[in-house]
Amino acid sequence: MRTVPVGMIIRRLLIFVFAALLLFQLVDWLPWRDGNRLMIADLKKDGRVTAYPVNRKLSMDDDTFTLKELYTTSKRTAIRYAFRKKVRDGWSFPTASVKLLDASGNELIQHGASSTGVPWGENGWIYFDPLPAGTKKLTLRYDWYDRQSELPILLEKEEGAK
Repeated sequence: MRTVPVGMIIRRLLIFVFAALLLFQLVDWLPWRDGNRLMIADLKKDGRVTAYPVNRKLSMDDDTFTLKELYTTSKRTAIRYAFRKKVRDGWSFPTASVKLLDASGNELIQHGASSTGVPWGENGWIYFDPLPAGTKKLTLRYDWYDRQSELPILLEKEEGAK
């Protein structure tokens, strides 16, 4: 009978435990786990969803806010965003700082937001009032204390939602 040293058993046990932990982390990084499909499915409950691909960036000090897409339904407007920090440990992004204005300068009321934190920032959604009929241009305004910035958005339709 062969004896196995205790050190070897502990080493193999540690490798197994850390491999299992890495596997759980990998599952969280899979694209189908990011919640976007669930959010779009929730928007579809409102009726027809119109998607506008934007993919425009807005600098906020050394950080970057990317407006990925804008979705509209008869009941609400939603934006999907990514926020990337230059410094890994920094401030959390305040979604209340994001305003959406129509071409007349009227602010659409924000009704909620959700986000998922990632080591380099966060990905999320912000929900607003529905767009006024005939809206072709919006302005996304970032306004947080002494930091302000604006991003004009021309609405060009993409057929259906993802």
